Amino acid sequence: MKKLLLSLAGLVLLAVMAFPGNVDAAEKKIAVMWVGKAGMANAVLMGFLQRAKSIAPNMEIQLRRQLGSMQEAETIFREFESTMDGIVFLRSNGAEFLAKADPKIPCFIGGCNNPAFLGAVKNLSAPDGNITGVTYFIPHEQIFQVMLTLFPQVKSVGLLLEKDHPSTVIDQEGTRAQCQKLKLAYNEVLASNRDQLMEGVAKFAGKVDIFIIGNAALAIDNTVSILAAANRTRTPIFSFAEKPVKAGAVVGMVADDTKLGSMLADSVVDVVINGKPVSKVPVKTDPAPKILINKAMMQDLGLKFPEEILQRAVFAE
Repeated sequence: MKKLLLSLAGLVLLAVMAFPGNVDAAEKKIAVMWVGKAGMANAVLMGFLQRAKSIAPNMEIQLRRQLGSMQEAETIFREFESTMDGIVFLRSNGAEFLAKADPKIPCFIGGCNNPAFLGAVKNLSAPDGNITGVTYFIPHEQIFQVMLTLFPQVKSVGLLLEKDHPSTVIDQEGTRAQCQKLKLAYNEVLASNRDQLMEGVAKFAGKVDIFIIGNAALAIDNTVSILAAANRTRTPIFSFAEKPVKAGAVVGMVADDTKLGSMLADSVVDVVINGKPVSKVPVKTDPAPKILINKAMMQDLGLKFPEEILQRAVFAE
């Protein structure tokens, strides 16, 4: 009988050793970091923390938010490589950093534009280089399909961009390609500061049918000023980001950052706790991006949108 009990105890020990994913959540440590201020990163973090608490309550999470520079971030990142089981590096500049970092442990992106353009991964479906995560990127073809359903009269666009921002080339190339395909006149304002931005808006106001605010902070943070200039000629503003719609852009098509944060937590747990290879965890996108409408601005401009769009839209508060 004693021998039988010892044998059973040995089998139980072997079973525990064979399936460490059932017991190692408390031993796993994850770092979440980003450089600079970003509301999007905070929204992703909120979704991440809520989901992580639900599916891996014992996983330790260390936060290093709003770091002052990439130099500071690199020092912290290299320290985390030897003390953490995984690192979440948010924002597009984080994805660009990881593209060159050759990470030694699993790393995860979020709150960033198309990671293939940023160099972090080559294949979103089968990520390489120990990097996966989520992206707010929405194919420009999908965005333009919605925009032209709402604004069928549009024949020319004015894209507002920030010089040297990681998202600029992505928004620039995607928008230009759609304009070429759809035979729309493409114009852009590529600005380094607020004065240059507003000079460009003044130049094109009344000459383009619609302004588009891209995914860079310069235009996003100056939406109210852009709106004032555009309103003089009753030019509507479309946005690739959520914040401008709340500030007065009439429509945006945007990913749900909190939802993406939750999806990011699932990916982290899959890799770090469940042991799934990074290459088997695709970079995720929002499967149902929001059509966000500023109803007050829609009414102010006298716009009427198709009922099927209004039924699925979210109205900015």
